[in-house]
Amino acid sequence: MTNLLIIKQCPTPMALLDKDLHLIGASDAWYKFTKAPMENAPKIPFTDILPKGTRSLVNAVRESKEKSRVIEGEDYNYQPEGKIQWIYYKIQPSDNEFIIYLNDITSEKENLKTKIFLEETSKVAQIGNWFYDVKNDLLEWTVVTKKICDVSQDYVPTLEKFLQFFKEGKHVEQALKNINSAINKGNDFDLELQILTAKGEEKWVRFRGHVEKAKDKAVKIYGTLQNIDPQKTTELQLALQEKQIKSSKRALAENKQAFKSIFNSTFQFTGFLNIKGRLVDINEPALNFGGIETEDVINKYFWDTYWWQGSIKEQKKLKKNFKKAIRGEFVRYEAKILDKNNNKVYVDFSLKPVLDHKKRVSFLIAEGRVIQEMVEARKKLKESEKLHRTLLELSPTGLALNDAMSGEFLDMNNSFKQSTGYSSNELLKMTHLDVIPKTDKNKELRVLKEVLNQGKYGPYEGHYLNKNKQLVPTLITRVLITNSTGRKLIWSVIQDITHIKEKEEELLEVINVASEQNNRLLNFAHIVSHNLRSHASNFSMLIELLGVEEDVFKKVEIIDMLNSASGNMLETISNLNEIIAINTNLNIKTETVNLKAEIDEAFTNISELIKNSFAEVENNVPEDIDIKVVKAYLESILLNIFTNAIKYKAPNRYPVIKINAEQIKGFTVLSVEDNGRGIDLEKHGHKLFGMYKTFHGNSDARGIGLFITKNQIDAMKGKIEAESEIDKGTKFKIYFNENY
Repeated sequence: MTNLLIIKQCPTPMALLDKDLHLIGASDAWYKFTKAPMENAPKIPFTDILPKGTRSLVNAVRESKEKSRVIEGEDYNYQPEGKIQWIYYKIQPSDNEFIIYLNDITSEKENLKTKIFLEETSKVAQIGNWFYDVKNDLLEWTVVTKKICDVSQDYVPTLEKFLQFFKEGKHVEQALKNINSAINKGNDFDLELQILTAKGEEKWVRFRGHVEKAKDKAVKIYGTLQNIDPQKTTELQLALQEKQIKSSKRALAENKQAFKSIFNSTFQFTGFLNIKGRLVDINEPALNFGGIETEDVINKYFWDTYWWQGSIKEQKKLKKNFKKAIRGEFVRYEAKILDKNNNKVYVDFSLKPVLDHKKRVSFLIAEGRVIQEMVEARKKLKESEKLHRTLLELSPTGLALNDAMSGEFLDMNNSFKQSTGYSSNELLKMTHLDVIPKTDKNKELRVLKEVLNQGKYGPYEGHYLNKNKQLVPTLITRVLITNSTGRKLIWSVIQDITHIKEKEEELLEVINVASEQNNRLLNFAHIVSHNLRSHASNFSMLIELLGVEEDVFKKVEIIDMLNSASGNMLETISNLNEIIAINTNLNIKTETVNLKAEIDEAFTNISELIKNSFAEVENNVPEDIDIKVVKAYLESILLNIFTNAIKYKAPNRYPVIKINAEQIKGFTVLSVEDNGRGIDLEKHGHKLFGMYKTFHGNSDARGIGLFITKNQIDAMKGKIEAESEIDKGTKFKIYFNENY
């Protein structure tokens, strides 16, 4: 029998039960702990003296009796004030008796829970703790601290190693300064610094330290290391965005001013119309052209303004075309408007619709370019063509025009019809070989081959079959021409051997002059548009860059580039003026230039385009190669080829341009190779150099560059070839005639 007196005096909660689980005795500490009544009545059930609500303890007592073994465990109950009380219990059977031990472990549970909460909070907030014992030079890190620094959990830190994690420069300097201040002066610190983790990753951290002092000396430092990289990155990005917004606003104001300056300094007639047709803005050149003020035309219907008062017909045409434009159609035509002297002047006029984000027309851009000289030149050309037609019809020499490939008759004069005996309708249904005797057909096929290769063949003796199948002896000259659509045609001059020798040369000259003059006028118009656009684009990019650049030295550099671009543009304009003289006099002025130097100058003109596209250029052209060319043509050719190499770059790689040159068989051959998108030559090769032919769907593609380039090369008696593969790039070979 257990000594009841010992149990009663036990300082811990203890109770003794008999084999039927009735209370035999308990310590005073038991009654105080359980708040059970201290009754002396025998046979009190054990459930009455246990802490209320401890179901696990009740079940454990019963299980101990049934299985006669020691049982330990934990249980809890609610105190009157609502707090949870945690209880450790141990039930020990002995000689048909049971001893129950109890212990209050609430504080231990709370401490454990607090520790777990702190650990989980640290993990979620990525806050690691560190502790430094100053006296013993001992540094300890928690799990989260090691995780932030990307080290293993068995890593042993030291203060020296800790400081090495901070990024070089101001970050490690501030960390070292504040650690020393904490140790020597007892100062706490709270810093935001960058560290470089063991894996080489840069992170922003909040580095805090609190000093525990004894006799004004630092004894221990308790600190935290919090990963604030996402927040800091966001903060820096927001600051950068705010700076960019301010810069953008400033640039917008500057661009607006620049736009206004350009808008008012252009040689074009430019204005903006609302969807009702009222003029909302107009540039100064247009006002000066009409000798009027802004208030005379703003907010008026465009067709009611001064410029259109010279002709009711022109007003009606404008209204009709305005309706087309307001439906989204680009309209361009030749119009006659009044200048300040009340003279009617021809302009190349256009209405361009501008769409909003819903693809609806929001306003129209009206543009006009004075083309009076071009119209007069065209009239002269028409007069020349009329003269040519008159000569064609009145000439005693037979003339016939055939398609170079099919041989079909397209035109002929009376002399040819009279010599063959066929009417126009009959000949237009026939081909060239239909009026050639069988004995001459092989010869004619050889002649055709020579004409296609050389552009001209003859004079040579030949025969035609007239309608009566009679042979007509002739002296024939055949000339290859290309019309504005690129179609190859053959003019045939069928001369009387004895009487028309002189007339042959005269008419050939007329034909060549008319064709050459027509082609040169067309080519010149496109050269002006294309070349000046390249310079304008370079100006625009440099001005935009000047607007957003804050560095004074870089601004000076950009201004130098603008001066250089301005000089280049003036030179281009000068060259184009020479081309006007060329087209007027039909005597092309050539000069000898250094090929490598011209290529370098072309790249200087598009330097910003190269820089913005990260293009790589390899100019392997020897420095000693000189060529004889029309310089304006060469400049246009180089700009077209180089800008195309960048414009049609592959989307998944930076553009690379390789340039080489060699001299073969009377030609200097310049090859320009890029790694861009490439062209399907099998599909598009036949129209690669055609006018307005585009192949990649670029919104800024005009399809005129390669057409101009080929015409310029042809004019200098050269040729151009292309090699290309889809997604591998394109290589152009330009043959400059050394005998030109």
